[in-house]
Amino acid sequence: GIAFGAYAQAKAAVRFAKEYVQERTVFGKPVASFQNTKFELAACQAEVDAAEAVADRALEALDAGELTPAEAASAKLFCTEVAHRVIDRCLQLHGGYGFMNEYPIARLYADNRVNRIYGGTSEIMKSIIAKDMGL
Repeated sequence: GIAFGAYAQAKAAVRFAKEYVQERTVFGKPVASFQNTKFELAACQAEVDAAEAVADRALEALDAGELTPAEAASAKLFCTEVAHRVIDRCLQLHGGYGFMNEYPIARLYADNRVNRIYGGTSEIMKSIIAKDMGL
């Protein structure tokens, strides 16, 4: 549940940022035309795609009754950490507008923070994974 929610938030952040940079102009050019913007959004999309694959794999294992606690912890850890990074990068592309509540990225940024805490902190997820590794 938490992993899929985090994935969905990251996916939404990329959509919001893409829409924003296509509309916003700086120095007479759309922000989307700058190489850094393209690279940042491409990297974010790659992370979102990976999070989707991880979440889907966990769901398949859960449906088959084969999801281990360590696999669940890995999915939660990975997807919530990806969402944190992606949302932060997408907010950065909004510049100062990223902190204005009128923009959905600002609300997403605030709402996302709890994902790495509830359901077990990222540190607890790492402990579960490490224990499964025999550490």
